[in-house]
Amino acid sequence: MVTRWGPLLFGATCWVASAGGEAPPSPGVARVELTCVDDAATGYGTFQSHNQKVVSNPHGIFMTHIRTRNEAYTAQQWRLLRSVDGGKRFLVVYEATNATNPPVLETDEAGTVYLARPDFADGHAYLYRFAAKDAYAKPQITKIPGASAGKYCMMLDRVRNQLYFFAHNNTFHVVSLDGKVRSSRHLLRHGRHAVLQYPLLSLTRDDVLHAAWTTQKHGQYLYWDIHHLVSRDGGQSWSTMAGKPTTLPVVADDGGPAQRITLDDEFEVHTWLSSLMAKDGKVHFLYMAQTKPTAREHYVRYDAETGRQDVRIWPEFRGKTMSLMGLSGAFAARASLDGGSLYCVSNASGRIACLASDDNGRTWYDYAVSDKTYRPYSIGGCRELTADGYLIGSFTNQSASPAEVSGKCSVYFFRIQAGLSRAEATTVQTPGGGVTVKFADVRGQPAKVRFQGKGNRWRDWVPFRGHIKVDERPRAFQLTSRLGVVSAVYEIKDGGR
Repeated sequence: MVTRWGPLLFGATCWVASAGGEAPPSPGVARVELTCVDDAATGYGTFQSHNQKVVSNPHGIFMTHIRTRNEAYTAQQWRLLRSVDGGKRFLVVYEATNATNPPVLETDEAGTVYLARPDFADGHAYLYRFAAKDAYAKPQITKIPGASAGKYCMMLDRVRNQLYFFAHNNTFHVVSLDGKVRSSRHLLRHGRHAVLQYPLLSLTRDDVLHAAWTTQKHGQYLYWDIHHLVSRDGGQSWSTMAGKPTTLPVVADDGGPAQRITLDDEFEVHTWLSSLMAKDGKVHFLYMAQTKPTAREHYVRYDAETGRQDVRIWPEFRGKTMSLMGLSGAFAARASLDGGSLYCVSNASGRIACLASDDNGRTWYDYAVSDKTYRPYSIGGCRELTADGYLIGSFTNQSASPAEVSGKCSVYFFRIQAGLSRAEATTVQTPGGGVTVKFADVRGQPAKVRFQGKGNRWRDWVPFRGHIKVDERPRAFQLTSRLGVVSAVYEIKDGGR
């Protein structure tokens, strides 16, 4: 094992924000900024897109990935990386070789980074706690007995000061922030048709815990269906969204009481849940069904109180020009912001692309796209936007040769600036004097606006509204979003009288 805060891996030479490449598909779409952090990794470097492998706190951005692997999964080299310049350069904080998959991350307000990984050799999982006061160099390591499984997820509950670890051996573990296991139980059990395969978790601001999962058909490589449960007491008891109690362990497949998200004709094709997020009274799902002749990409929204589906966008999930399609992707938002925008990043014909919604998922629009195309595998992101307003995540760019033997694939970090408001505006003469500025095609939930008047002087910021009366005809305007991000300068068209 080697531990170091050491040499530069890859940095500015791989930072491809806006220079070069092809133009984005439509005007006003932001670019995805990319940093290559490892150009000689396994093709499964960011395996499990639903695992949160990138987080941010006041001390930097942290991410994990697998560098090398063996067929028996007994010796896989993994790394914890840190960036202190917004993701332009990453340094190695910690690395080890274990019988594991890429570790999952969480972080708290004190800057502690919580890292969990399974160990396939001894059947347990391990929680690493990296403290800011130790420069993240000397983790405290504790065991989560019986929690080893190939697929897993973790969630930090800041209110109850505990972590949840949900593994695909059906076990659900509650762990205190000092590493002590508070409870372990079997949340699910095998169903008639299928078993748990990929677990996901999401936690709301009012401390309601949501769990969802993809199942696999018995004895067959086929992802069968997708289900959901909710807990309002820190994972001790579980119910359906509509409030119907369940008895643990719950049957994992369609023979059990858990809410099924997939459609009736999607059992005999791969259906894979990419992302889950509970936000502002709604529960959001992103999944793909590999139906033939054309695959379906689903965005689905449920009302968290009634359990009723109120939005389903399929077989394409798209904005104006960009269509997301793939087995990976991630939702992100600012959890503390009531009514804040919701973002979804995934694959759009080989580009890393992001759609956004300003109405909690009812409608979506093109938001950001990478300049270049890739062979993206396991695109995943941090659920929470960074303090300075960025959506961050990672993916593996698989090589053209078989990824499992090439060893020359690249792991990328990406970031997208959220809250970039854009709009069109025209002026009309107001009866009785002055002019009215009318806004249209508003994106990004602007909070304030300012106008440029005579002598190109900028006036003070004022609250944003759809119609604003001013005493002179302005030449241009600028917006600031609810995240504090300032937009570009936009010209104002003269709409006449």
